[in-house]
Amino acid sequence: MQNNGLIKFFAFCFGLVSLYQISFTFITSRVEDKALEYSINSISDQKINFQSLREEKYVNYLDSISDESIFGFTTYNSAKSKELNKGLDLKGGIDVTLQISVKDILKGLAENSKDVVFNNALNNADELQKESDQTYLESFFTSFDEIKGDTTLASPDIFANRSLSDEINFEMSDDEVKPIIKQKIDESIVSAFEVLRKRIDKFGVTQPNIQRLGNSGRIRVELPGAKDVARVK
Repeated sequence: MQNNGLIKFFAFCFGLVSLYQISFTFITSRVEDKALEYSINSISDQKINFQSLREEKYVNYLDSISDESIFGFTTYNSAKSKELNKGLDLKGGIDVTLQISVKDILKGLAENSKDVVFNNALNNADELQKESDQTYLESFFTSFDEIKGDTTLASPDIFANRSLSDEINFEMSDDEVKPIIKQKIDESIVSAFEVLRKRIDKFGVTQPNIQRLGNSGRIRVELPGAKDVARVK
């Protein structure tokens, strides 16, 4: 009996929370419907690029009323942050996958080395990527191993340079250098991820979804409700 009572209590609390969130979803949907109606009425479908012009009007309308009081207890921005997460399936928005250039990171770590083996390995990795499931870094290591001859990753002309001198010296083997380079690549991707997340937070999109896709260097960004692609860029 006590368990049934607890279940009913939690169900009641969950219902209250859901109703609370639904109320804000109702408010934002009402405002967004007005914004859509305003954008349609403002721009004739006979105009060139009328869809992008309507999107601009839609965004401008929401920006203009974002901090105005609604029903005397909230604003559009406040309600937007508390509404139910409808996601892209229900709400639409922008869904993009960004590719971080591991090749450029490698060039930076090697201080833009002119070493022939290094640059040929990069070019060969580009070709491998067209028909391989490997990460770019794995393709680079594979390519380097195939053509290196007497050249090593710890060459002063590649990774045993001034910027990496505290971690890599010219006496190290390739097997010792590879995990260090892998860590450096991962740190660069994490840094790029954090910069992207902070920029999106400043953009003001509610309930964005930002996630790394494995070790590929790709980042998926979902911005529910976002319509102005130019503004997002």
